Amino acid sequence: MTSVALFGVILAGGSGTRFWPLSRSQYPKQVLRLFGSESMLQDTISRLLPRIPLSRLAVVTNQAQADIIQLDLYRRGWHDIKLWFEPQGRNTAAAVGLAAMLMGAEAGADIMAVFPADHFIQDQEGLLKALDRGAALAQEGFLVTFGITPTRPDTGYGYIKVGQPLGHPEQGFQAQKFVEKPGLAQATAMLQEGGYYWNSGMFMFRRDILLDAMARHLPELYAGLAELRHNPKASLEEIYQKIPSISLDHGIMEKAANVAVVPVEVGWSDVGTWGALYELLPKDGRGNVKVGRALDLHSRNSLIFASDRLVGTIGLQDTIVVDTPDATLVCHRDRVQEVKDLVAELTRGNLVESLEHLTVERPWGHYTVLNSGPGYQVKRIVVNPGKRLSLQLHRRRAEHWVVVQGTARVTIGREIKDVAADESVFIPLETPHRLENPGPEPLWIIEVQTGSYLGEDDIERLDDDFGRAPVNHKLSHH
Repeated sequence: MTSVALFGVILAGGSGTRFWPLSRSQYPKQVLRLFGSESMLQDTISRLLPRIPLSRLAVVTNQAQADIIQLDLYRRGWHDIKLWFEPQGRNTAAAVGLAAMLMGAEAGADIMAVFPADHFIQDQEGLLKALDRGAALAQEGFLVTFGITPTRPDTGYGYIKVGQPLGHPEQGFQAQKFVEKPGLAQATAMLQEGGYYWNSGMFMFRRDILLDAMARHLPELYAGLAELRHNPKASLEEIYQKIPSISLDHGIMEKAANVAVVPVEVGWSDVGTWGALYELLPKDGRGNVKVGRALDLHSRNSLIFASDRLVGTIGLQDTIVVDTPDATLVCHRDRVQEVKDLVAELTRGNLVESLEHLTVERPWGHYTVLNSGPGYQVKRIVVNPGKRLSLQLHRRRAEHWVVVQGTARVTIGREIKDVAADESVFIPLETPHRLENPGPEPLWIIEVQTGSYLGEDDIERLDDDFGRAPVNHKLSHH
């Protein structure tokens, strides 16, 4: 066990487009529960806790996913984890660099251990031993990456060729070159040659060594982020508009001379597609994976994923079926990489199915969209006991609230009143208002929104119990 103090950085800003329709841009892959009761983010944190305490863990995500990531952490009572928000995604070099800056100069030469939030690792003990080996090399001044022994010529992963061993081969190797997602023929040739590992996307390095490498190889990115250290009033949003978008691999690891590779055998998968999930889950006698209320006749080697309702299938072969309340995916297992192209089409068409589900979780409870059309939207809002929404106003819409169950404490302007079941209130345009549940049971509200724009970003928060941004500035873009 290492005696070196580690600081863990978990990258949780991705949108998981290849896991649509279960993942959405505001309900990303890292909060999905694909392997049991814990989300992938929670799994990642749990694996690290034997080596890194909650107080030395930070999650980096983007502002658009702040609510759902925060809720996922707070469900486990993990309030001590630092939560750092990027105003927009700028790839992994910016995310890791931001974490290094926000750790503060007092962190000095602390070792940063960086992990994606959405990977599957079967052997936790093996991972902890790998962390010990990586920490020893990081202490010596290496930029450490973890290499996975390839089991097939996969074209979806980057590869690293290793050079001379650094001491004992189990300790690690000098990195010789990086190969980004090769074609099948090249991947097959590399496996036959040997000495190549999959690039896992997990890293370890001393904070000062990383920042030195960033200043040398990514000076524009370093200079932008360094403003945070020199100017307490610097705007992170303005900084992010100027800095380049580049991965840590391309920006630093491929260029630096002091890169080490630690081989690990931990049952790793980046769970990048529905096909990867199919490979990891247990199968029936016909090679099928069935999740939820799935009823199948005579299908083979297929994944049938049912969220709420019954899904019936007959005679499928090598097929992926994923059903959610508002969208269904059906595709061949060989074409799961193209799901991201489908999501790109949804995004180009401004379809809400690319953004969020019909039911959206919030720190105070959840809401479900029941119906919508030109100029109106109907929601069911459920507020947990003792919770309240932010004090907020809307520029483009008015709201009608009907209490179905419980008693609502409603703020409208300067007035605060209790509204019982079967009673209703009206919230005019541009009026500060708040909904609260003072009772011991869930509060149910039917909300009817009317107006020229009904998007969730038409919210100006004036006060919030959950530390969310006080004002949403995105509205001006609509």
